[in-house]
Amino acid sequence: MSSLHIIVPHIKTILNRFSLNMLYGLFVKEFIYQSKFKKLLIQKNWNDIKIKPRGYAANCSLLYFLVKLLVEKRPNKILELGSGETTKLLFRYVKENSSSDVLVLEDNIGWYNNIKQNFIAERFSYICKPLAELEVDDRLCNWYSYDFLELNQQEKKFNLILIDGPKGVRRFSRFGIVKYFFDIIDKDNFLIIFDDSSRKGEEDTINYLLQLFDEKKVDYTKFDLYGSKKQTCIASENFVLDI
Repeated sequence: MSSLHIIVPHIKTILNRFSLNMLYGLFVKEFIYQSKFKKLLIQKNWNDIKIKPRGYAANCSLLYFLVKLLVEKRPNKILELGSGETTKLLFRYVKENSSSDVLVLEDNIGWYNNIKQNFIAERFSYICKPLAELEVDDRLCNWYSYDFLELNQQEKKFNLILIDGPKGVRRFSRFGIVKYFFDIIDKDNFLIIFDDSSRKGEEDTINYLLQLFDEKKVDYTKFDLYGSKKQTCIASENFVLDI
């Protein structure tokens, strides 16, 4: 089979996934979110935080939405999977909110060792956990070698879960969250954010998770953010934001 026959189907798949919302987000909304994000940081006196939005990390739609969420909903138990620019915002939030706790898991030891000294504070746990093979509903995936079920009931009821790790895969990406999700959320007060949700792998996992929501009769609202990247949010009614 020629390389052309391999490449063309992939190009068609990419083009088919460019919706009008995604194109508008890429060329218009991202710049609007960038302006709103900067203004919100100034209002919060957080404009000293050095944030560098970039394509492979957190973009402005995610950054703006996260700060707005922290300001308006004030979640007190936060889990972040994969560290980066958003971690800086969560770190400042914890330092200014004594009722909050954050757990951040990172699997890249080099990245972790490079930045861990920047995230030392009470109620802020920044932990490196290598990936290990995990079976989830008859599927094998690589997931953080961290057992959430060892946490006590109060510790593991998260209001906010931000999923930007581990590194995405082609199908059923970041699928390990499915194993623990309904054990670690506060079912009455929650919001989960999937970054990179325009990718097929993340879309697989989101759809699978939504099926479980319906089966377990957990009420939720789903909505999407479109900037230079797409984020999908699943929230209890009281954690839905007007953006």
